[in-house]
Amino acid sequence: MKIVQVNKFLYPKGGADRYCLSLIKELSNLGETVIPFGMADARNLKSPWEKYFTEAIDYYGSANKFKIAKNLIWNREAAQKFGALLDETKPELVHAHNIYHQLSPAILPEAKKRGIKVIMTLHDYKLVCPNYRLFTKGHHCEACLGGAYYNCLKNNCYESYPRSALAALESFLHNKKWQTYYKNIDLLISPSEYLKNKLVKAGWPANLIKVLINPAPPYNPQPDGERLLYLGRLTKEKGIEVLLRALKGTNEYLDIAGTGPEEENLKQLVKELGLVEQVIFHGHLDGESLEKLKKEAKAIILPSVWAENMSLVLLEALAYQKLIIASETGGSPEIIKDGQTGWLFPAGDVAALRKCLIEVNNLSPTDRALRGEKIKDLVVPLSLEKHLEKLQQYYQEVLRP
Repeated sequence: MKIVQVNKFLYPKGGADRYCLSLIKELSNLGETVIPFGMADARNLKSPWEKYFTEAIDYYGSANKFKIAKNLIWNREAAQKFGALLDETKPELVHAHNIYHQLSPAILPEAKKRGIKVIMTLHDYKLVCPNYRLFTKGHHCEACLGGAYYNCLKNNCYESYPRSALAALESFLHNKKWQTYYKNIDLLISPSEYLKNKLVKAGWPANLIKVLINPAPPYNPQPDGERLLYLGRLTKEKGIEVLLRALKGTNEYLDIAGTGPEEENLKQLVKELGLVEQVIFHGHLDGESLEKLKKEAKAIILPSVWAENMSLVLLEALAYQKLIIASETGGSPEIIKDGQTGWLFPAGDVAALRKCLIEVNNLSPTDRALRGEKIKDLVVPLSLEKHLEKLQQYYQEVLRP
């Protein structure tokens, strides 16, 4: 089968990009012909089709605001180059990922008018929320879920009224007026039941959405260490402040791996709470240094106050048979069963999280071994091989006359 994998970034910038790149590699290994399409960048994987890649767009660095706004809504260059790629390669299927803003949904009708089926994997809430997150001003938000996208401007969700207005307009045009996604996509793949339910609530037919949880790395259990670990961006919605306040009054030690706009505020909070001796900020880590922290952790904490769709950190941690403490929101409860494969606590609840930290510390060797077996039973069926098998099944279902 000849498949075009579409993602705006064709280098490992984030979780969605790593997933798309892994599909390009693994499907090729299975004998499929896989053709990438995205933005030109020196960091991209090398491809014989890169002449069709679009000009890279930097929405924060460009001085031409009118061109940026126009491309965000309808990137004509991306549509033309994508159409030319389809004409030359003649694929049976297009599998889209993160196309918003830089590539824009303008590419989707190019496949439709050529009779090519389109599948789209969703990595966030963009189809129902202009700011991707169902989260604004420190709180969960579903104000736009029924199509009332003006709420993005009303709430200034991008902390900039012009940017918020543009995001609201883009969502209105593609989701409501033109219905670009609905008219041109044959199947949506959601990594969680939670996201699927939000799509159905927003008006998408349930039969057009399949749930396929992201694959976990190969099961590779590691012994417990002595320190807790938070891994991810340092932003308000990630709930690190909740974690630090829960840490206060315990004897636990915490490693924080990541950077972000809240870094200095969090370091100041550590000082105010008297946690300087218990918390280490490691900054950005990758490669072996990051894996070492994960392998040596006692438990990994996901304290998000927003609804994580399906955290790759969660799946990677479980593959190391690590104990998980996660807020009970988004897709996490579909993986973590409280008291069995980890602990869940109400998002934002400092006292409840502190109770979980104490329970981790008091876990007996027997209970730890039992939880390890349950984690193994959970992770093994989430293998990459089984994921690809299911994905190829969906490909065949879409192509079936």
